Amino acid sequence: MKNSIKKILIAHSSNDNYGASKVLISIIDIFIKNGFKVYLILPNNGPLNNNEIIKKTNLKIINLGVFRKKYFNFFGLINRLYLIIKSFLHIKKFLKTNQIDLVYTNTSTLISPSIAAKFAGVPSMFHIHEIPNGNPIYSKFITVFLNLFPKKIICVSKSVYDFWTINGLKKSKAKIIYNGFNIKKPKSKTLSNDKIVFTSISRIIPYKGHSLMLRIFDMLCKKNKNIYLQIVGDTLPGYQKYLNELKLDIKKRGLNNKIKFLGFKNDVVPVLEKSNFFIHTPLSPDPLPTVIFEAIQSKIPVITNELGGAYEILHDGTNGLMIRNDLINESVEKIFKYIENHDLQKKHVENAFDYVCKNFSQESFEKKIIRIIE
Repeated sequence: MKNSIKKILIAHSSNDNYGASKVLISIIDIFIKNGFKVYLILPNNGPLNNNEIIKKTNLKIINLGVFRKKYFNFFGLINRLYLIIKSFLHIKKFLKTNQIDLVYTNTSTLISPSIAAKFAGVPSMFHIHEIPNGNPIYSKFITVFLNLFPKKIICVSKSVYDFWTINGLKKSKAKIIYNGFNIKKPKSKTLSNDKIVFTSISRIIPYKGHSLMLRIFDMLCKKNKNIYLQIVGDTLPGYQKYLNELKLDIKKRGLNNKIKFLGFKNDVVPVLEKSNFFIHTPLSPDPLPTVIFEAIQSKIPVITNELGGAYEILHDGTNGLMIRNDLINESVEKIFKYIENHDLQKKHVENAFDYVCKNFSQESFEKKIIRIIE
C-alpha cells in the first residue's frame, strides 16, 4: 500500500480505559497495521502506558491543557491558556523535528495540536466523541476553531454530527464514521431465577445520570424485591463529593443491600454475562456509548433513554427498551413490563446482535478511517 502520509501524530485527552480511549487503541492499531508510523501524546501517565498497542507508538506525556468543566472560571481559563501556549510551542517544534505528515486529535477538548499543525504547515483532523451541551459559549468557540483549523472532522455518531453542524460546523468538513466493534459469539449462559440483576457501566459523573437511576431503582425495588443493581466504574478527581452523595442517597432509601458499587473493571464482559439487563440513563446525549456494544455482545437486553448515540445503536428502539428521563413513572412501568416480557427481550437481543454485526463492524471502520486520512 502506497501512502502519501507516513508519520501521524495522535493527541488524546486522557489516560484511562473508557470509551474514547478504547477507540484510540483501535485507531492506532489500524494505522500501524497499514504501515504508518505513529507518535502519540497523552496528558498524563496512566493505564494506557502498559497497553501492548500503545507500546508500539512513540509516546510522549505533555499537559495539553484539556478543556474540562472545572476550568470554566477566570483562573481556570488562565491556567488552560498557559498550558495551551506552552504545549503549542512544544508540539510545533516536535512536528518539524520529526517531519510529521498528519496531526490527528482524538477529542474536541484539545486545541494546541491543531494550532501547532497549522503554524507548521501540517494538515490536521479531529475525531470527535463529545456533545458538550452544558456550555453554549464553549460549544460556539470550539465550532469556530474547528471551522478554521482542521481539514477533516470525524463524528462518531449522527447525534454528534447533528450537534456540531447545528452549532455552525461546516458540513463539508464533517463525516460520520461509526466506531468499529469486533463482536464475537457469546458463550451460552444460565442465570439464576432468584435475582434480577441490572448492570450500569460508566464514569461516575453527574451527566451519566446515576442519580436518576437511583430514583428509578427505588421505585422498581418497591414492586419487586428480587431486583438488584450493580454499578461499574470510578469517578474523576473533583467528583468524589458526587459519588459520596450517591452512596448517601442509597443509604437513605434503604437500598444498601440492593445496589453495589463494583469499581472500575478492565474487562466488563464477565460482569455483563452474569447480568439480566444493562441500563444506561445519561442526563444529556451520550455520543456513542462503547459499553452498549459489549452488552449486546453479551446478549443481554439493553435499557437506555432516547438520547444520543445509544438511540442509534438500538436502531430507534427496535433493538432494546427506550425510556424517557422526564417521564420517570412511565419509564418504571415500561421497565417492569419489560422484565416480564421474555419474548420481547429475546427479540431485542437478537435484533441488536445482528444490527451491530452489520453496521458497526471493525472491517468497515478500518476501511473508512484509512480512506479519509488518505
